[in-house]
Amino acid sequence: MINATAWSPVIRPAAPTDDAALLALNHTSWTAGSGFPSMRSEEISTYFTGRRKPETHLVAEQDGAVVGYVSVEPKLPFAEAAHVYALWSLVVSAPARRRGIASALLAAAEQVALERGATKLSLRVLGSNLPAQRLYERHGYVVEGRHVAEFLIDGEYVDDLALAKSLR
Repeated sequence: MINATAWSPVIRPAAPTDDAALLALNHTSWTAGSGFPSMRSEEISTYFTGRRKPETHLVAEQDGAVVGYVSVEPKLPFAEAAHVYALWSLVVSAPARRRGIASALLAAAEQVALERGATKLSLRVLGSNLPAQRLYERHGYVVEGRHVAEFLIDGEYVDDLALAKSLR
């Protein structure tokens, strides 16, 4: 377990019993600026699936409640890319934002990636998600690519940014 300093959340590996809490966060925390409206409209009854597994997730708890999560896993299934890990779905509940929880989750994910042999951590973020972009930049992530007008969200074309950080 990793304890963050700024609000004292506990960051721990996810467990199958976190499914309902992560599903609730997934439904309530994404906005048109940070995610895909079509994904929010899907009726799903479980968070963990064949693609989303507890062993790839870390959760942030405060006073026994799950207030955030992140997934960190190998980016590609090729031996030649085994050194590159990816962050997926960094989420913090709206009431718990701006308290250092996202930073604590990022630090924990970076540590997990390092322990698993990663030398690079990459992620994708929508061009419209300026708060997330600022968070990642503060933590040393740089833009490696921009897919212009990759998505049409709520009638607006939105860029898809590829960011990465060297863990060496």
